[in-house]
Amino acid sequence: MFNFTKFRSSKTFVLTTICVAMFTDGFVFGIVVPVFPYILQSKALVSDDKLQISTSALTAAFAISDFLAAPFCAWYVDHFRNRHVPWYVGLLLAIAGTMLFGITDNFWTFFVSRLLQGVSSAILYTVGLAVLVENTNKDEVGRYMGTAMSCNNFGIILSPLLGGIFYEKAGKYAVFVLMVGLTGIDITLRLMMKEQNSRLETNPYHSRISNPNERPRLTPTNSSSHLITTTLSSSTKLSTGKHHTSPQIPGQARLAGIYKLIRSPRLLTALYGCFVNECIVASLCAVLPLFVHQTFHWTSLQAGCLFLAIAIPGLAGPLAGLFADKFGARRVAISGFLLTTPSLTSLLLAKTDSTRDKILLCVFLSLTGSTIIFFLSPLGADVSAVADEISVESGMDMYASAFSLMNSALAAASIIGPLVVGWIQEELGWTGTCIALGAICFSGAIPCVFFTGGNISKAPLSQEEHPENGGNEA
Repeated sequence: MFNFTKFRSSKTFVLTTICVAMFTDGFVFGIVVPVFPYILQSKALVSDDKLQISTSALTAAFAISDFLAAPFCAWYVDHFRNRHVPWYVGLLLAIAGTMLFGITDNFWTFFVSRLLQGVSSAILYTVGLAVLVENTNKDEVGRYMGTAMSCNNFGIILSPLLGGIFYEKAGKYAVFVLMVGLTGIDITLRLMMKEQNSRLETNPYHSRISNPNERPRLTPTNSSSHLITTTLSSSTKLSTGKHHTSPQIPGQARLAGIYKLIRSPRLLTALYGCFVNECIVASLCAVLPLFVHQTFHWTSLQAGCLFLAIAIPGLAGPLAGLFADKFGARRVAISGFLLTTPSLTSLLLAKTDSTRDKILLCVFLSLTGSTIIFFLSPLGADVSAVADEISVESGMDMYASAFSLMNSALAAASIIGPLVVGWIQEELGWTGTCIALGAICFSGAIPCVFFTGGNISKAPLSQEEHPENGGNEA
């Protein structure tokens, strides 16, 4: 007989909910980007000479509030040991932000709407990804992290196309209805979801007393699992691990854990790689429409369709995560950076309004979309692995803090990337932009050589080589 309560807490449903939430987050961020200039101009909300700066301000408002809210959300989760309050606050903010966009036509109301949506995004990354990792087996972290991050990228890339189509055909309220529909699905799934470990999170003291001999369930990636297993085996005092921490964590211990996070070369490498990914995606979203309009004389609809060349290959994110779980994060991440670099640089070959150059542009964008996923998935899993290790060392859950840092890196990239690359496009043209994007991508591979998957002197083990699976220890 079907057990609905059990289904709500099943791994499949939890992971589906997080992936839908990640897609919705990216979709809400991007759908209004091509729409705001037309709304502001058609309704005379700002003067023509302030149209560009006003549009940029609305785009940046989301990223800025996202960047600033993430640390506060992490602090709350770490301090009060409760993920439910921020989770439901995030739902309310998502509803409020969407409704403000739909019911009024005022610049400052739009601005507040984007601020609220940005805070909701910060909560999703900080809490949602931690929930995803805790409901995933250690040999599946990369796969499901890749799926979630790819869903977010897919939403960011696909949404401007649909936003442009809906606005062109039916106006602002058609865009609003689309946002409401998708947000409604997201909220319904989030309300239905029941964490397997939610009771432990909200009452760790009770669970520790009633299960004094139970060990914490950690979910490290392959490269860190041996370290964590050894640490737990050698210390019987760590029965208060990830889920079994004291209900009152000293402020100094919490700060020490955060300090360890930001001093970890492995985590900093993963954060920089995530920054590079978001920088590339956000920059292409910023410069491509104008480039194809000026070079190929394409309409906004044609420019939006071009992004499908990047978005569709991005659906293979789970495959990249599977490779990372099987072959190790370092190899897959470095391969992703090195394969994406020539694809981005080769975009400079599309210079003239010719069929050949249009084909080249589409081909190299497709190659970029096919390879960029191979460094996002393993690096996202590496953030989880570092959080595992430091959680064991500090005796407290560091997932919220780790993913808030990741969210801040992504938000910073969505601000810095378009500004810097947009300036390069204006000063040096399309050739300079493509070379700059290639250089940014290549820079991500360098620290991965030394730190991804752990220190280079301790090469990460693949699943077959791991001692626990009968292999030989490196």
